Amino acid sequence: LKYRQSVEFLQTVASKVTLEAAPKSSPKEAIWSGDWSGAKETVIDLPKDQYADYLLRVKLTLKEGGEQTMEIPFTAGKREEHVLFADGKTEYTIVVPDTAKDSEKWAAQELQRMLKEVSGAEFPIQNQADGKAIRIAPVVKEQMISGFVVSSDFAGDDSFTYANSGASIIVRGKGDRGAMYGVMSFLERELGVRFYTPKVTVAPKKTKYSFVSLNHHEEPGVRVRNDFYYEAFDPIWAAHNRVNGTMGMREQPGGLEGYWGVHTFFPLMPPEEFFATHPEYYSLIDGKRQYERAQLCLTNPDVLRIITERIAAKMRELPDYLIYDVSQNDWANPCQCDNCQAIAKEQGSESGVMIWFVNQVADAVKAEFPNKFIGTLAYQYTRKPPKDIKPRENVVVRLCSIECCFAHDFHSCPENKSFVEDTENWAKLAPHIYVWDYVVNFSHYVMPYPNFRVLQPNIQFFRDHNAIGIMEQAAYQSRGGEFAELRAYVIAKLLWNPEANVPEIVDDFMHGYYGRAGQFVKAYFDLLHGRITPDTHIGLGLSPNDPLFSDDFIRDAKALFDQAEVVADSEEVRQRVEMARLPIMYLECRRNPIEAKQNGTYARFCEIAAREDVTHYAEAGKIGFHEFVEGTE
Repeated sequence: LKYRQSVEFLQTVASKVTLEAAPKSSPKEAIWSGDWSGAKETVIDLPKDQYADYLLRVKLTLKEGGEQTMEIPFTAGKREEHVLFADGKTEYTIVVPDTAKDSEKWAAQELQRMLKEVSGAEFPIQNQADGKAIRIAPVVKEQMISGFVVSSDFAGDDSFTYANSGASIIVRGKGDRGAMYGVMSFLERELGVRFYTPKVTVAPKKTKYSFVSLNHHEEPGVRVRNDFYYEAFDPIWAAHNRVNGTMGMREQPGGLEGYWGVHTFFPLMPPEEFFATHPEYYSLIDGKRQYERAQLCLTNPDVLRIITERIAAKMRELPDYLIYDVSQNDWANPCQCDNCQAIAKEQGSESGVMIWFVNQVADAVKAEFPNKFIGTLAYQYTRKPPKDIKPRENVVVRLCSIECCFAHDFHSCPENKSFVEDTENWAKLAPHIYVWDYVVNFSHYVMPYPNFRVLQPNIQFFRDHNAIGIMEQAAYQSRGGEFAELRAYVIAKLLWNPEANVPEIVDDFMHGYYGRAGQFVKAYFDLLHGRITPDTHIGLGLSPNDPLFSDDFIRDAKALFDQAEVVADSEEVRQRVEMARLPIMYLECRRNPIEAKQNGTYARFCEIAAREDVTHYAEAGKIGFHEFVEGTE
């Protein structure tokens, strides 16, 4: 580093000058540092045989008080181009050691398959090799790659780095999934591969790929990422797109962070087992013990003992889960006995009794299950946090946004004010929050639902308030949810990186998934979302007759889809366009069933729904849709 000005001038201004050099891809990770001695030249000691991009951070401590920092980009090392493949040939081998995790071996196979698709070249997989290689999870405790240190593995972290060491590419990651995710990121960022849907992967053909310097690092923005779309349940798609959360469990490369159960009071303590002999275990309502649409008496010591025994047994029976649920039934009627109400009144909320109870369960199982969590709900009558009962470190509070408006982000809509306040107060109390959020119209899965603009700010809001995990509940029983493929894809990207560029992701999907038709599908997308105003409020039960929709909107939407179908690149793409059009046809059938039958819209809707195996038009199924349309004269 050469200082070109007067050394004496800088010494009169600054009392100290600190220098730090860091890789450009991970600027927070300084790999060299030193204090400026006052010399005209300062040597920055970096690897000389590895070309890389860096940032030099110069921090001045001023004599008059305060600090100033500047960053100077630079490169170091010998610049050399490395050709991964050219003209259908390669000199590279994919190396994955015998001791690698199953997910890493699977990732090597996926890498081989996609490289063949992109380049036409055959990349052999070996457990060791000299020479040029893509090395997945090399067997080292700690690996320095282009100046970035990838530490030894630990549970619960999916971060990764891929970088070159000379001609070779090294992919390292933490936990069971880090290196696997590094491979997927390499395919996406360097080669343009897109894993859009379980059935549609785009791998652009390339005659050559070369690199000079690779050094890319990522880490998850949210630890547990649960994309609750039917499409997102596909384990291979989920692994490709870094979705690692689930309700229940399924086989998936790299495993999952499972959340066992919800509304578990009666599954753990069935009334048919206990009520006849122990009615005192259940809610006291208006002076009478009852179990129908009721809860448990949480201050009864026997209830605590039984719940603790049974949740511990469940944890032994199903050891792969991360979180085990102890939570209220899906209705109201908490216990009104004096003991329960004393805690509720003291804490200003029924959540006080719940957290008081769950804390004791968590304390009882902590020694046997040190790396597991007990989860509970902050839902409806328990959504308001207690005054000062703090959840234990091994308790996860599952906060639910079911009452919110989803036309606007949480902060900008007055209808969401109480939810924001509750979330902020929970974040002050609870070390971990797991959010149950909603991105769907439960009453009409197959209907326009313009909520894309809130996806990112809402996920960022949760991330910033201690969210250990986020579940985005959507159309989960079948295909057919409005823009389900696009929304599942965008949500996966945001759960991994809440700062992702959403317009860029949407445009990429429109072009990659719909081809030439994508310009018109995107125009419809913009038309729909352009109808949102400050006075528009969307809940979970948006009606087909809502003022948001109009005959003019339907007419304009149909015209755009007509153009999309005309320019579709293939019959397969045209059918994708039809799926995007299905919500408009559903609106037509709901708003004017007689005309929809006469002009063929209803028949076409039924044909597409049958072809695509759309079994649920709403959470409740088909909710009398066909009976309504066919019965209207």
